[in-house]
Amino acid sequence: MVDCARGHTAYGVGMIRSLSSLLLLFSAMLVGCSEGVDNERVRIDVIEDRPRPFNVSATPLPLASAYLRAATAQGLVTYDEKGRVAPGLANRWIVTDDGLSYIFRLNKTRWNDGRELTSQEVAGLLSARIRELGKGRLGPELAAIDRVVAMTGKVVEIRLKAPMPYVLELLALPEFGLLSKGAGSGPMQAKKFGQAMQLRRNEADADGGTVLGNTTVTLRRGEASLVLARYVLGQSDLVEGGRFESFPLLEAAKIRADQIQFDAVPGLFGLQVLQSNPFLAEKANREALAMAIDRPKLLTAFDIVAWREAVTLVPESLPNRASIERPEWARPAIDTRRAMAAATVANWKSANGDIRRLRVALPRGYGSRIFFARLRADLASIGVELERVTLDRPHDLRLIDRTAEQSSPAWYLDQLSCKFATICNARADELVAQARFTAEIETRAQLLGQAEAELQSSISFIPIATPLRWSVIRPGLLGHFANGRGWHLLQYLGRDPT
Repeated sequence: MVDCARGHTAYGVGMIRSLSSLLLLFSAMLVGCSEGVDNERVRIDVIEDRPRPFNVSATPLPLASAYLRAATAQGLVTYDEKGRVAPGLANRWIVTDDGLSYIFRLNKTRWNDGRELTSQEVAGLLSARIRELGKGRLGPELAAIDRVVAMTGKVVEIRLKAPMPYVLELLALPEFGLLSKGAGSGPMQAKKFGQAMQLRRNEADADGGTVLGNTTVTLRRGEASLVLARYVLGQSDLVEGGRFESFPLLEAAKIRADQIQFDAVPGLFGLQVLQSNPFLAEKANREALAMAIDRPKLLTAFDIVAWREAVTLVPESLPNRASIERPEWARPAIDTRRAMAAATVANWKSANGDIRRLRVALPRGYGSRIFFARLRADLASIGVELERVTLDRPHDLRLIDRTAEQSSPAWYLDQLSCKFATICNARADELVAQARFTAEIETRAQLLGQAEAELQSSISFIPIATPLRWSVIRPGLLGHFANGRGWHLLQYLGRDPT
């Protein structure tokens, strides 16, 4: 028997040991586990809470389908293995001095069905995709795109109504990978392989044509316990899609600490407040909830050094963020904050009677149990009772756990706009819209700063931490790097970047 448990690190979540079902599952895993990696035959599993069939046309894209689309249907640009914008269909691009035009020169490329790719087809497909995605969460930002034009030769131009400094980050998202008559353009091709997808890289032959390479990447998806079981059994080389709710399973599976990689990703992780409870309708009471949460202690329950607390809507470290004061409720020490919050709650009860137990919607998973236990204790300290429910049941608070798709403050404000939130700030939305169509960079930053201050004062969202994303990587796997996007494209796996 091979000892695959050696060197593992305890994560301070002993409650998992009491889960007899997991213990029975993992006790049988240790036989046959493997350390080796065949970089010509890479196997990747993606964690999905409720695994769905692969569908690269779904909106929004499930995580495994997003990996599949990014590998088989590239856009004008993409991301490299370190999360930087890189060439896709376009090998180079320029931006006009006024920032109102991005001009892309396309590579000589064929669709995976052999047809030659033209600038006219790319422009038409991209225009249609922008209209389609404009109906969803990316709509506010895409509103600044005027039109996409095919120019002579292999050139496509995107014309804007106002400068979009982060348009390349948008175009690199897997949602903007283009499909023509059901075919993408690589850099990989996929075929169904049982319940998985098997992908091969497009490679050039001696005559300049395209052939499929011999290296394969097998893509599967499943719930966290199943995915980690496969890994421990040596049936996969990489696990992607790790979040806070599945993190405690790493200890149950005895995954070694040196095989766990964290990505320091920006985004939103906190409680969105819904106006379904009289108590929450008053701003002072929402502020009391924000004050009661002991963020460092809550995160310490997971024993993850990489997980950082947050008290602002937009990350304070974002280079282009305006200088916004931290919210007033975050300034006192936790004991003082709780005393103030308890007084607010007591006054409300005196005037209105008991508070109905607040329902908080959390994802499934053992990490959610730990999170809820700490949150419930924090709110109980000020006289508020909490109940955990699933997202499909009525709730008063909802956990938002979302990585940022752009480096702009506008992305954060869009997520909490009146288009998506029950409690919102219409004035903040107006300021963001003004900023989006403003040409001056300084004016734009000033307007976004005002919008953030407005939204922060509404306390419709209670920040708690940065999002947590992790992967499990078998030693020896090439082409996988930690990055600030938490996104590791399949086409780079098994390859030495040098």
